Amino acid sequence: MTDQQPPELPVKQPSPAIPRSPQAKPAGPDPDPDYIAMEGSGFSQILSHLLRKPMSIVYSFNHEGKSPASALLLITLVCLAIFGFVIGIFSAGDQLWAAPLKVIGGVLFSALICLPSLYIFGSLGGMDAKIQHVIGLMLTFITITSLLLVGFAPVVWLFSTSSNSSVFFGFLAITIWIVCLIFGLRVIMRASQCMGGGQGGHLKLWIIVFILVTLQMTTTLRPFIGKSDEFINLEEKHFFLGYWFKSMSETNQSEADKLRSTEKDKVKTGAEAKKGKPER
Repeated sequence: MTDQQPPELPVKQPSPAIPRSPQAKPAGPDPDPDYIAMEGSGFSQILSHLLRKPMSIVYSFNHEGKSPASALLLITLVCLAIFGFVIGIFSAGDQLWAAPLKVIGGVLFSALICLPSLYIFGSLGGMDAKIQHVIGLMLTFITITSLLLVGFAPVVWLFSTSSNSSVFFGFLAITIWIVCLIFGLRVIMRASQCMGGGQGGHLKLWIIVFILVTLQMTTTLRPFIGKSDEFINLEEKHFFLGYWFKSMSETNQSEADKLRSTEKDKVKTGAEAKKGKPER
């Protein structure tokens, strides 16, 4: 036997790691994290999801058998009635019941006549949805907008009870409506992506059309502000911008005439007082 050690086997060096190319991102739009089923179906849960996760409401119309349409319609009617009543406080009288009816009718009728165009423009933009899905989307959008209007109702009430300028009050109401409408229309854009569409020019064009329709409705169902012997004035036809400018001009002229009349009364009262004063 010998004391020689067996030769050591060569150690195999690890091969250098081959850098891998980053994994390709799957095609298509990113899924919305809120586009999931609702947690519960009670009235309070629906109200909470409308404000926090509106896409879950849209999901319920698209993937679940039981839709919250009745609850959404009830919320819409109540919120629009409250906002209309607050607007009616400015003029009081018949407007306390006429303004809520006009606000409810104007918003719902605008949604109804713009529903077919939303379905067509959404389909042209790639949105894969049936007509009942589009109806649910429109109802969700209108309900969220109505909730936002109620949030501004205290502000409108403050100016309705402390201001006598119909021009300013009308401008305030229109501004609040457009702001709430813009935030509500974000639901349409997000839902379009969830349904396979995008945010292309088709939906943006529809949004412009819907805003114009609602603004024209303020002229069609006039008056919302001020007193009138007729519930709706259908004799004269105006474009909403022309009617607004006409109303502002008439209001300014009326205020100027009232101011001149007040000044004349003051001058006349002073002259009579001076005439009746005995001479010394």
